[in-house]
Amino acid sequence: MRFERPGLGLILGVVVGASACGSVLVDPTDAGQDGGVACRQLGEAACRLRSDCAVGTCPSCNGGSGFVSCYDPARETGPNCPGIACPALCSGLDEASCRARTDCRVDGCPNCNGTQAFVRCASANDPLPACIQLPCPAPCAAATTKETCEARTDCHSVFVDDRACACAGLGCCARFSRCADGASAVCKAPPITCDALAPYCEGPYVVAYSDSCYEGCVQSSDCAVN
Repeated sequence: MRFERPGLGLILGVVVGASACGSVLVDPTDAGQDGGVACRQLGEAACRLRSDCAVGTCPSCNGGSGFVSCYDPARETGPNCPGIACPALCSGLDEASCRARTDCRVDGCPNCNGTQAFVRCASANDPLPACIQLPCPAPCAAATTKETCEARTDCHSVFVDDRACACAGLGCCARFSRCADGASAVCKAPPITCDALAPYCEGPYVVAYSDSCYEGCVQSSDCAVN
């Protein structure tokens, strides 16, 4: 029995058809370099290792940027970054606003009153401020005479009158007791919450108050203007 050999046209048709079928299985736009994984399927680290891929980022509120996607710059555009509403920077806030923010830190430095003075509002990871040593004066209590106390512009003299002298003039029995803080004394009576007895003051001396209690006698000229 004799078999006819297939014609050349039929053979070429089978080859071309097989080649065409194979091309349907792989979309060249979906494959990366050398037929590997497409750029958009990669994470940031793998994306940076590929010369045919680009890392797509969008700005963040901390001044930097964050990874969004990996893309093929030859065929695709970078990510479309949405607008973000970032909070105000810590550095521009006052003390009260700074304390209200959990991502900010209130920085202060010691002052001459023994408290902390507000210096700035900083971010949580900012270095602490370099506080300088202030040339603070000695406390008023260190002045042990009326003369040294009166020489201080930030202190006032406190007197006591125990009425145990033989002089007749009003206030002549008052004697220097101590030097108190403040350029002036509080002579307007607040609500008294202590158990101390009111001091006896006469003549040029009047009762002064401190911390809802009696401070002692002061010269009326040292009273603050109420």
